Amino acid sequence: MRRLTVFLSLLLLSGGFAYSQQPTPDKSKLIVPGTGAYTEDGGKILRAAVEVIKSVKTLTYEAVYETNGSMSTRSPRAVGNVRIARLPSENPLKAQIAARGLFTASGSDEKTPFDTTFDGQRVQKMRSRDKTVVTKMLSSDDPRERTLGYVTSFFGGGPYQLLMLEYLIDTPFSRQIGASVIDYEGRTVVEGVLCHVVYVEYSVIPGGKVQKERWFFGMKDSLPRRSEIIVSDNEGRYGAYALRLTNLRTNIALGQRNFAVKLPTGFSNKPFAEPPKITLLSVGEIAPNWKLVDGNGVERQLSDYRGKVVVMDFWATWCGPCLRAMPVLQKIYERFKDRGVEVFGVNAWEDSNSAEFMKRAGYTYGLLQKGETIADAYHIPSLPTLYVVGADGKIIHSVKGLDDNLDEHIEAYLKAVGK
Repeated sequence: MRRLTVFLSLLLLSGGFAYSQQPTPDKSKLIVPGTGAYTEDGGKILRAAVEVIKSVKTLTYEAVYETNGSMSTRSPRAVGNVRIARLPSENPLKAQIAARGLFTASGSDEKTPFDTTFDGQRVQKMRSRDKTVVTKMLSSDDPRERTLGYVTSFFGGGPYQLLMLEYLIDTPFSRQIGASVIDYEGRTVVEGVLCHVVYVEYSVIPGGKVQKERWFFGMKDSLPRRSEIIVSDNEGRYGAYALRLTNLRTNIALGQRNFAVKLPTGFSNKPFAEPPKITLLSVGEIAPNWKLVDGNGVERQLSDYRGKVVVMDFWATWCGPCLRAMPVLQKIYERFKDRGVEVFGVNAWEDSNSAEFMKRAGYTYGLLQKGETIADAYHIPSLPTLYVVGADGKIIHSVKGLDDNLDEHIEAYLKAVGK
């Protein structure tokens, strides 16, 4: 029999699982098998979902993003509806997208409306705080603006959280299909739809922490209706980040009007203003000192690391390019940690729990929070932005965006100083 999934005692409840809030003996961490558990091939169900998703040209659904168990107080909540229409296969922007709804920040009861759309050429975003609808026209000849990640970087908290990305990417469920653990946990109902339940475990990065997920697929159409990313806190209590879809419809007619923000009463249109070009601090300048709190609430300051090389990557969980840079930073950390190199992800402009995000993804390099408080001092124009500070406190490298050659810069510096 395949191994049973290890986590706190769970009960099938309202299409998902309920998590115990109290630590329990290991014996009680076994899942309660559902109806039909282990009678189906989970891998086959995943592969069937891939084939169906590839056939979907348009998609609409209502969605709820929320957390449960020990994560209930640590993440925002979003409720709304999403529309997706695939662009031609050769188009790197993948799809037209619209997400509208209400966003509630972690620890707050204030609901903020959002409405963000992408029609294949322009991004429109409603900004409630200044009652404007901002429009960004994408450049047709700038490769940096010709990616889905660039488009979704404008979506931010709320709209982005409602996107089930498996419907957008070229290779849906590639990690899950190659998972080290694929268990069929039985059948349950998600908002009136009878679903297969498939549990997977896989490493986001080789040797990294195991990612644990649960997926719910409609038995009749093989389409995903719910996803859960399972995590635990420092006390061993379990919870999940969950995205639930309802009223899902495929291959219906969607026109351009479905991918445009309707101007609310009292709002005005405003063109997207590119932020003023900011020149990063120069190589050879003394890096400004900072005092920031790490993921455990401990205050750190740059001067504490004099004599070491310090890598600082300014990032956020809602920033697509930032997430693509994180595996590179993890490899940098693992390669150079014994040679006097400290690596920090400087989280900035964040509403979500960045410490928990890194933990569940298996990233073990350092985390600093509230990075926006030092953004002016470091001339941060956008995310991600990266600095490398030498052992003498002077900047030895800086870049806006991704840097695939970061290891070469660090290695050259270490050799030059005899480390």
